[in-house]
Amino acid sequence: MSETQLRTTPREQALSDSQRDALEQKLAPIVYPDDRFDEYVKTIKEVAHDLSGVFAPLGAFLNTDVQPDQRPGSIKLTNLPVSESIERPPLNHSDLIRIYKKDYISENILTAVAVKFGEPYSMYCEGQGLINNLIPTRRTSSEITGLGADSDLRFHAENAALRFLTGRDCSPSALLLTGVKQEANPPKTRLSDARLALKLLSAAERSILQRPSYAVKLPYRWRGYASGYDMLHTRMIPLIEEDRHGLIVHAAFYGDMIGYCATAEAERAAQAFEQALESVAYDEIISPGEIVAIDNRTTLHARTPFKASFDEAGRAQRWVQRLFITADLDVFGDWAAPRERVFAPTFEVPPRKVISA
Repeated sequence: MSETQLRTTPREQALSDSQRDALEQKLAPIVYPDDRFDEYVKTIKEVAHDLSGVFAPLGAFLNTDVQPDQRPGSIKLTNLPVSESIERPPLNHSDLIRIYKKDYISENILTAVAVKFGEPYSMYCEGQGLINNLIPTRRTSSEITGLGADSDLRFHAENAALRFLTGRDCSPSALLLTGVKQEANPPKTRLSDARLALKLLSAAERSILQRPSYAVKLPYRWRGYASGYDMLHTRMIPLIEEDRHGLIVHAAFYGDMIGYCATAEAERAAQAFEQALESVAYDEIISPGEIVAIDNRTTLHARTPFKASFDEAGRAQRWVQRLFITADLDVFGDWAAPRERVFAPTFEVPPRKVISA
C-alpha cells in the first residue's frame, strides 16, 4: 500500500448469533448500580471470564507484549446484544448516576469489554457514574464538549494534559464507545491512527513535533470544576513522543486546547499533523449493538457537528455511552473519589504567569 492510500481501519470482530445470545443471557439480569461500582465490576469480570473465548481474537489491543506496529489502534465489535426498547433519556440526565432503563445491557457489555483490557473508571467532571452518558441538550448545544451538538470536536487524544499535571499519567489508556439510541442523520465519530498520519509528514516536521514546544489545556468540562482550572495548562511539551511501548500522542486540536505554540515553525508542524490525521481518517457511526474501542496513545478521535433531534419535552434522540480504562487505578490514589472508580481531579494551580520553553 502506498502512503497516499493509508487509511485508519479498526480491527473488526462480529460476534456469532450464539455468542451474542450467550452474552445477553449472562448480562441482562445484572443491574447497573448507582453505588458500589467495585462490586459491580467484580461481577462483570466473573461473567467476562466465563465468556473469555468470545473476545480472544482481540487480544493484541493494548497488549504491550505485542510489537507496537502490530497493535491495532482501534477495534470494533458488532452484533452485540441490545435492549429491545429504550425510552429517550430524561432532561436531568447529567445529574443522575444512572439513567433508569428496563435493562442495562449496554452498560454491562461496555464494562465486560473494558475489563478485558484494563480497569474501568470515570472522571467526576464527565458524569456522576461509572458510565458517561453523552447526550445533547438544547442548553449545551454550543458547548465544545460531547454534549454540544453544534461543536466540531476535532481530533484529540482524550485528556492529554493529564499525562503531565500530576507527575503521573492520569489519562485513559483507552476509551470505549457504544450507541444506545442514534439520530436518523447521525454525526460521524472519526478515528485517525497517528502512526499512519506521521508517515505523511517530513522528517523535519516529525522532529519539530517531538520538541517541547506546545502547552495543552484541560478539557472544557473540567475548567469550571475548581478555581483556577480554567487557566491550567501543561508545561511546554511535545505533541508526539515514544517510550518503550511505542508512540504516544498528546495533541488535541479542537477549540483552544493547544493553548500555546513556542514558535511559528511549531504551529505549522502542528497544522501539518492535523492535516495528515484528516488524510488517514476513518468515519464511524456509533450504533446500538456495536462498540468501538480506541487506543488513546496512538489513535485520536473526533466528532462532527450535527443537528440534534428533540421531542416536545426537550429529550434528545442521540444517546452514546463512553467508558474509560486505565492499567492502574492507583494513579488516582490521592484524588477524591465521590464514588468507587469515579475520581475528582486535584491539581495545584500556579499563579498566572507567562510560560516559556
